[in-house]
Amino acid sequence: MSVRVFIFTAVVSVLLAGCRAVPPSMRRTLATPYVPSNLYVRQGKLPDAIRRVAVLPLPASRWDVNQAAGAQMLGPVLFAELARRNAFEVVPVSLEEARKAAGGSGWSADSALPNDFFDNLSRATGCDAVLFASLTVFQAYPPLRTGWKARLVDCRQHQTWWAVDEVFDAGSNPVAAAAEAFARDDMNLPNTLLTDSGVLQSPLRFGQYTASAVAGTIPAR
Repeated sequence: MSVRVFIFTAVVSVLLAGCRAVPPSMRRTLATPYVPSNLYVRQGKLPDAIRRVAVLPLPASRWDVNQAAGAQMLGPVLFAELARRNAFEVVPVSLEEARKAAGGSGWSADSALPNDFFDNLSRATGCDAVLFASLTVFQAYPPLRTGWKARLVDCRQHQTWWAVDEVFDAGSNPVAAAAEAFARDDMNLPNTLLTDSGVLQSPLRFGQYTASAVAGTIPAR
């Protein structure tokens, strides 16, 4: 082995060792915070006609107990983050109202809905549009993972004005960086252990970050 090759190999080994030695917290600090991008926006601003939105409950899987537990936990969290976004008035729809409007079947945006589904909800809640949301992924142990699929559809023309389909993986440095920034800036937490990296250990707090990130992609009025 020539001296030049030996020196090059030694330098590369040192650099690789240095990369492995960088602690996870430093890697997150250096990462660019994640911004959701897998979304559809019909136009830059919501129309004036959409003032009151009925928010359907998160469907709970009959076969996936983790997803069902996550839907129960994060349904109120998503509703709170939508209200905090203040893009429209949010109106909760109960399980009974959702089942009645859907004719006893499912109420996801991808399922077959009765022809009078939107009319039924509009009469019951006075809504101008309906927000469908579902929890597609829920992993409650590190690295935490939470997936959301949501769509905003108006009651008159049944047009989609906004849709998102995202999976947030706390094992990704950009996602972890964004979650920690949210914990520092937006969470009013009395327990300091839940700030910064603690948000990456709590399914509820991480879920709040993901719900906020999803709601933040809704166009302003």
